[in-house]
Amino acid sequence: MEYVDIMVFIPFFSKKKIIYFMDEFLRDYVSSEEYYESPKYSSPIIFETENFSEMWNFVLEKRGRSFTFYFENNKNETCPKAVIQINNDGSTCLVLIASIDYEEQCKSDLIKAYPDEKCIVSHNFYFMPFSREDFEEGLRNS
Repeated sequence: MEYVDIMVFIPFFSKKKIIYFMDEFLRDYVSSEEYYESPKYSSPIIFETENFSEMWNFVLEKRGRSFTFYFENNKNETCPKAVIQINNDGSTCLVLIASIDYEEQCKSDLIKAYPDEKCIVSHNFYFMPFSREDFEEGLRNS
């Protein structure tokens, strides 16, 4: 099956918008990771845990705590994966990975939920931006 990435980019830290995405779009999804450390792949490690809720609360506690959460729902064939990436500058990428047949519906749902934010659809592998500037540069170059 062919999949597409549908991403909403929020240029500032909004705990409310992140939690809304989790509550409205990721019901029945589970984290695809078993171990969490922040920052990822660099030293010194500030926080580490095996508990998703602990890492979730740590990252959402204040702006500047970056982390990428990966989710999956094996029972959902139309949209089996999702990602929440929170960047150091607080900008956030909310991503649904949907089957190509579900692209328009999924995009419409995200635009309706986040009418003030940009929604990008990628049929190729698209790197999620790590800052507002990175996102804007990507838009200019596409």
